Amino acid sequence: MKKHFIYKYGLLLSVLIAIGCGSCQKDNYVQYDAGYASLRFIYAAEGNDSIVYSFALHPDKQEDIVEIPFKLVGLAVGQVREIGVEVVKEETTAQENDHFIIERSELPADSIKGILKVKVKKTPELENHNLVATFRLCGNENFAAAPVNENTYKIVLTNHLTEPAGWPFGEYSRIKHQFVIQTLGIATDYDKWSTSESIYYTGIMVNALYEYNKAHPGEPLTDENAICAVQAARLRRSA
Repeated sequence: MKKHFIYKYGLLLSVLIAIGCGSCQKDNYVQYDAGYASLRFIYAAEGNDSIVYSFALHPDKQEDIVEIPFKLVGLAVGQVREIGVEVVKEETTAQENDHFIIERSELPADSIKGILKVKVKKTPELENHNLVATFRLCGNENFAAAPVNENTYKIVLTNHLTEPAGWPFGEYSRIKHQFVIQTLGIATDYDKWSTSESIYYTGIMVNALYEYNKAHPGEPLTDENAICAVQAARLRRSA
């Protein structure tokens, strides 16, 4: 009985393997194309396909480079490959050459990641309203068209203060941000602070706010909503 069961089990296994191998030889079987290559933008978070660049955070600059990361879909090769990029005109209010210039960008040899570089310019228009430049990864002689849901990226240009990533000083306001810049000389990259750095700098800001209000009796620092900074800002030490 045991030998009969082993024989039947072995026969069944052989049949299944034969069927599987046969199906691999069918013309409609999906094959992996080792030569396929495409690109996609790398978003900081799911659905976050834009970046705000504020010249107000860089008052000493008239132009700058914004770096947008992208990733290879496919296999790396031992040669540099230029990428294809186009402006999405229907979603762009900035003028190419006047407000931004797409720099020549390439995927380095033997790499799966690269950087799209866009030169942005400070212009008088930014004093009154923001400008938008939207880009799309497109196919060229090196790459196929990028996946639809990962092929566009937007740069919003402004000359006003905006809430930066990792803002650690309670509820955000532009006046408070300006006060932090004047006190610390640090306008961005708060998200890179360690816990001890956040506690240290928050302590400095608490003391600076106290000294400011003491030097201006009856006129405490207020934000753009005319709310007392001591109450609204809540510059307190982080846990």
